[in-house]
Parts: sequence; structure tokens; C-alpha cells
Amino acid sequence: MQIRLLNSAAVRDLLPMHECIGLMRRAFEMVATGEAVQPIRQALHQPDGRGLISLMPGYIANPEWLGLKVVTVFPSNFGSGFGSHQGMVLLFDTKNGAPVAILDGREITAIRTAAATAAATDVLASAEACSLGVLGYGEQAARHIEALLHIRPFETILVWGRDSGRASRFAGEMTERVGRPVTAAQDARLAAGCDVVCTTTAASEPILLAEWLKPGQHLNLVGSSIPSTSEVEEEALALGRLFVDYRESALALAGDFRRAKAKGLITDTDILGCVGDVILGTVPARSTQSDITIFKSLGMSGEDLIASDFVLSQACRLGMGQMVEW
Repeated sequence: MQIRLLNSAAVRDLLPMHECIGLMRRAFEMVATGEAVQPIRQALHQPDGRGLISLMPGYIANPEWLGLKVVTVFPSNFGSGFGSHQGMVLLFDTKNGAPVAILDGREITAIRTAAATAAATDVLASAEACSLGVLGYGEQAARHIEALLHIRPFETILVWGRDSGRASRFAGEMTERVGRPVTAAQDARLAAGCDVVCTTTAASEPILLAEWLKPGQHLNLVGSSIPSTSEVEEEALALGRLFVDYRESALALAGDFRRAKAKGLITDTDILGCVGDVILGTVPARSTQSDITIFKSLGMSGEDLIASDFVLSQACRLGMGQMVEW
């Protein structure tokens, strides 16, 4: 028996962002139609708090796969040669349980997370949205700018980070990368005032305040993925129409939602649906153009599996990757 190994370079070459956005739409639909089985992500934290290891098993029906993503999260890696997220995705045959492929989990995660935000933004944000604000200047901030430009021709792109020097350098790099002006905002509220706002940081306490929000905005809350952290002030969640990738994960793991719920600001019923419900037309994104829409992203194993399926099929077609006797 052989398995195929695909490293980060192979994943990056075989998973273009525009293709992945379509795949994420399909992943959202599978949640809405019951074609995905996704146990709640499990995490083990190091005793000293430096990092954690996370396990995300899952099953998807079409294409059919059993799989597991195992990834470490070390926020202090920012600026080093190591990514904050590192790991692998394992694919198994659903007929006999045999391992089929191992793919770089960091690159899969980086691309599919931003692509999922773009797919959600496409159906939740106003069609007239013309400005993008990104809080953060790491890998996900960069991927989000790239992804979101596939679904809206933003005229203004602002980025903000606590280190103004890093934010300015990041803005310059992204201007060259995407071929349009990206500007570093000196005040977070400037980025927070854009039509579409993304939080992509490792902040454990809110960096986006409720008083900064404006009617008609769309928010993507991406960086916080564990119960103990939140990038957004609790009151902000009570101001908008809240959608998630996967309800069970949001209830268990979304620190921003759980904090707002603990304060009595919202309840479980304030999660209006998953993004797949909006894509399929069973739940409306907006009741009026002045509504604030919110997408809470936690990531799903279904996203990893459908993205990995695409990469694997391309690799098999092109003869890419390393075949290993198992």
C-alpha cells in the first residue's frame, strides 16, 4: 500500500484561492444538509501555556472521506521561521479505512480559513460594500485581503495592528502583492469603520469595540477560536445578525459568543443559522440594508477534508507529491 505526501509548496500550488472559495461554499452547504459529521475540536494545552495541540476529526459525504487534522498552535511563533499553526491533514478511505494521503496542515488551514471568510462575506455583506478593514498583520490578515478581493472590488483597504511599524511594513508588502493600495490605519477605529471588517489576531481580549460599529457593516470574527479568548467586545454581538460555520462548535468554543451569553446580552437563539443556511436560501442574511451581519469563524474539519480532496485529486492528475510505501 502507498500513501501520497504533499508538502506546503504542493498545497499552495494546487489550491488557488478562487477555487477554494467555491469549495468552502460546498463545505457550508454540507453542514446545512447534514452531509458532514464534525465532532467538537479537542485541544490539549501545554502546562506552561506556550502552545496547544488540536485534533479535528471528520466525515464528509460528497466527496466521501474520513479524515483528521492535527495541528499545533503556538502564537509566540509570530515573526519567526515557524508558523503559529503547524500540522497535517490525514485522509482515509471510507471503504476499508486505509490511509490515503498526508497533506501539510498549515497551508490547508491558511488558505481555507480565508476562503471560508470570503464565501461567508459574499452572501452576508452588502453588495455595495466598497471598503475593507483588517485588524491584524499576520498570515491570516494577508490571506484574507487576497481572498476577499475575489468577491468584492474594494476601493479602500485599511489594516491596523498594535505595532504601527509592523502594520506599515505589512501594508506596503500587501500593496505590492495585491496590486492596489493597502493603507496602515493609525487608529483601530478607522479600520473598524469599513464596510467589511475582519479580526485576524491572536488577541485574548477585545480589540474591536461595539461603539465603533456602523449600520450596514459585515464583521468576520476569525482570530479567536478557543473559549478563553475574544477579539470583539461582548456588546458588539448583540448589535448584529449572527451566523456561524457550525453551530455546535460555536456554542462550545467561541469565546466571544460565550462571554456575551454569560453577560446575558444574547442567547443560543441569537445564532440565526450557519452560513450554509444562507447560501441555500433557508435563512435570510439581512432583513434591512442597515443590519449589521456577523460571521463567527471557528473552522471545520469538513473545510479541511474538501480542500484536501481537491488538492489530492490535482496531485494525482499531475503526478505530484511523494509516494511512500506504508
